[in-house]
Amino acid sequence: MSRTVIGTEGPVTRALRDAAPAEASPELVIVGLPEPVGPVGALATDALAALVDATLTPALAALRAAAAEGGPVRVAIVCPAGAVLPDHRDGARSVVGAGLAMLAEVAAATPGLAANVVAAADDVSPAEVAAAVEFALAQPSLNGATIRLDGGRDAALAAETRAEGD
Repeated sequence: MSRTVIGTEGPVTRALRDAAPAEASPELVIVGLPEPVGPVGALATDALAALVDATLTPALAALRAAAAEGGPVRVAIVCPAGAVLPDHRDGARSVVGAGLAMLAEVAAATPGLAANVVAAADDVSPAEVAAAVEFALAQPSLNGATIRLDGGRDAALAAETRAEGD
């Protein structure tokens, strides 16, 4: 296994496949960037369950397979920025993203796996997301980290929220 890229198809997935080095230590990249679908309440329960299943089930299966190989495997999970700070206008994707981020946390504690999250806003270019993934995969000591590519919007929102209570 050099680099395996799985998950939702789109520009980010293609950029990661195109950037894959010919010879690399074992790497797994999971892309979980489903299309926007709106608030959780706008989606029928079955549709939300199908979205979660289509995104999280393959990610879990790939992580299990990587862990079973026994050797060190570097993992990057790409998900919507709403995984870190929920986007209530697109709550369904935030739920999926949060599941992927939690899966990365669990994988980071699994022997043989080093997993990190790249949480990207929709307006971030696929090339920038691929560069962040390359960075995360290249750092031997980086494990359990979340890299937010949102232009600082989440940090500004969090600061405004904290200021209200002071």
